[in-house]
Amino acid sequence: MSTHKPTFAVDAMLGNLARRLRLLGYDSKYDSAIDDPDLIKIGEKQRRIIVTKDENLCKSAEKAGVKSVLIRGNDEIEQIFQVATKVGLANFSIDTTSSRCVICNGKLGPIDKIRIMDKVPSGIYERQEKFWMCSDCKKIYWEGTHFEKLQEFVQKLNQRLR
Repeated sequence: MSTHKPTFAVDAMLGNLARRLRLLGYDSKYDSAIDDPDLIKIGEKQRRIIVTKDENLCKSAEKAGVKSVLIRGNDEIEQIFQVATKVGLANFSIDTTSSRCVICNGKLGPIDKIRIMDKVPSGIYERQEKFWMCSDCKKIYWEGTHFEKLQEFVQKLNQRLR
């Protein structure tokens, strides 16, 4: 397996999967209104792996020489397992240095707490020490209770990969 991290173009019907891949640090282009020919063009031009539930899109991608992963089922752990198996991914983690914005796919970077004082709820500001901001849409992130749930999700995913 190469050290190059694969990038993905995720079909419109798999928005939750795109968000999970982003949290896991994978550049995952997603647009809920994109059509199949445009998705294939993105896959070709940007060398992205298409992730879809659409068998016809998968076949069209393969004909165009674009790698694709056909997803079966709705369970998020199983979906990521299918991607991991097909692409060769292992040992997932939520790492704030590589996670991407779930909204726009931008890169997250640390931001000084003082700079976001008026941009987060006061209770969050008081309880949290570390914050990250998306370089593109400027959404602010912190390790709240949702972070613990994400860690549990990753543990289940890694157990499934063993």
